[in-house]
Amino acid sequence: MGCRILIVDDEISTVQGVTDMLSESEIGITQIDTAYSMKEAMEKFQKHTADLLLTDIEMSDGSGLELIAWVQKQSTMCVSVILSGFPNFEFAQKAITLGVFEYLLKPVDDEKLIDTLSRAVKQKKEQEEEKEDKVEDPLIAKVKSYVYDHISEDISREDLSKYVNLSPTYLSTFFKRETGGTISDFIKEERIQFAKRLIRQT
Repeated sequence: MGCRILIVDDEISTVQGVTDMLSESEIGITQIDTAYSMKEAMEKFQKHTADLLLTDIEMSDGSGLELIAWVQKQSTMCVSVILSGFPNFEFAQKAITLGVFEYLLKPVDDEKLIDTLSRAVKQKKEQEEEKEDKVEDPLIAKVKSYVYDHISEDISREDLSKYVNLSPTYLSTFFKRETGGTISDFIKEERIQFAKRLIRQT
């Protein structure tokens, strides 16, 4: 799945140049939105949440730093890169505080910009994977816990899917992808282990 980038700069030539360059690149950016002011950028972001934000700092209606702070309140998963013509120490300090991925100075070499955005795409994908892992681990644990608690009863895929609030088909696919085995095989194996425990106890 490709990333969506929002390019924000009040210099039309800069926006167009970066857009053309990214259109020809193969770094995983498949959707490009552009804005020429902070207000327009906010409107675009609210319509389509961006994965990456490439923004200038000084614009006619506000600061790129203000925009980044606003974006972070909307989506903590957006990776921000600054492309500025001002080597300002205070700006750089603020950028670090905001967790900006990179602070680039104009004019920037095309190769350097592509390399930076390529690494930003990689970071974004890593963030998504971490987020998925945080969701997946408890879900598998929840499925297994249900099986353990109802091992002496009839357990259907539909019962499990209702319990975890997923469709039966998606749950089956998800469980096999994460564990390497099917739900029915897991239930059978747990029933065997349960029977063995009963025999040992009696």
